[in-house]
Amino acid sequence: MVACAAGIGLWGALLLAPLPLPAPAALASGAVTGPNLAPVINWFGGNSARLRLEVVGLIASGQQGAALLSINGEPPKAYRTGQTLAQGVSLSAVLPQGVAIDQDGIIETITIAAQQPAQPGFIAAPPATTGR
Repeated sequence: MVACAAGIGLWGALLLAPLPLPAPAALASGAVTGPNLAPVINWFGGNSARLRLEVVGLIASGQQGAALLSINGEPPKAYRTGQTLAQGVSLSAVLPQGVAIDQDGIIETITIAAQQPAQPGFIAAPPATTGR
């Protein structure tokens, strides 16, 4: 009799138990939150891409100045101090031997390519050749 009562109690509890709620969706469609990667991004150059910058010419004049720059192999263009070169990159200063650029808050100095020092006076030009 005890076994019958235990069986009825067990089956009654299983059949009369409330239904389980549906499982939540595995992937939420809302915004994904994760770790803040901004310090790592800034460490590797920030949001802007690295530029290939070549200093072609300079006009240094105290606080003001201009530089003739070739950016990423493009033809050279003139830029003034403070002017934006690309997203997140600006010309910080024009120095006698090169330029200083500000890239995402980091100042970098780029010197002009090594050239022969200017000779004082007249320099003789090589004789002209004709195609005879």
